[in-house]
Amino acid sequence: MPRLPSWAHPLAGGQAQRGLAVRPIRRTPIEAYTSKVQGVPLQGGQGQAVVEGGTATITVGPQGLGVLWYPVQVTVSSSVGALDTSTVAVYLGQISVGTLQGGQSYAGGGDVVALAIQVMAPGQNLIAVWSNATNGSTVYLNVNGTMDAPA
Repeated sequence: MPRLPSWAHPLAGGQAQRGLAVRPIRRTPIEAYTSKVQGVPLQGGQGQAVVEGGTATITVGPQGLGVLWYPVQVTVSSSVGALDTSTVAVYLGQISVGTLQGGQSYAGGGDVVALAIQVMAPGQNLIAVWSNATNGSTVYLNVNGTMDAPA
């Protein structure tokens, strides 16, 4: 590793370094969030994956303290398009274990799947699993609905 000239070294205290100090980034305490924004369009509900071995899985869900999702439907599609003969099952589950099937589509290349889910909290995820998909293609998931978030 080459040596830095004395004037460029960060600990040298040279002319360029005077007045600089390392300070931590100020964090906003959670108590400062006293109100809630309700009914805004859902954010963060998008995902994509590359198909390997005929299957692909996309997992999305609410993140952050006090964030709630009210999903209505998911839009699924693939880079192959309407000719894709894959199927998609959408589950509601904890992290990566799908425990409740929320919807099914036999047109994994492009479809809208209605959901019967009332509310999702952090830790709950929508898991979309493609089967019989074209290897190397890309599949996409977009969750539509509203959300509540602290403000």
